Amino acid sequence: MKRTDLLLKIIAAAEGKPLTPAQLQKVAFLLGMECSSYMPEDYYRFRKYDYGPFSAEIYRDAEQLEREGMITILINARGGWREYAATVQGCTVEIEDMPKDVSSFILEKVKWARELSFPELVREVYRMYPAYRENSVFSV
Repeated sequence: MKRTDLLLKIIAAAEGKPLTPAQLQKVAFLLGMECSSYMPEDYYRFRKYDYGPFSAEIYRDAEQLEREGMITILINARGGWREYAATVQGCTVEIEDMPKDVSSFILEKVKWARELSFPELVREVYRMYPAYRENSVFSV
């Protein structure tokens, strides 16, 4: 399983609805932390950043998925940030070697992240992984 497969699965789990950068980053982080035994060796390395765990590689991989027609990267009209949504093709891709529990975890965490506001999401990740609050500019 490749890390881009996992990233596509995260984005596709939103069923065509866009994920914000924070939602994408935090779900990918939680996946790596809580399903680590299934992650490929080159899975994202997260650093302690302004709003918790962050990996710039996620954005480069998302751009590659967009070039392949699997996702669309949109600009949010209100905030100007990028959002990530699976295309019809991206939603239909089956990742054959993905264990059922990893797939279920992704679906559950994407739903969870989409239900939270940005501050709630950051607070929850800090609550679960307080060490990632270290370089934060976010007041909890």
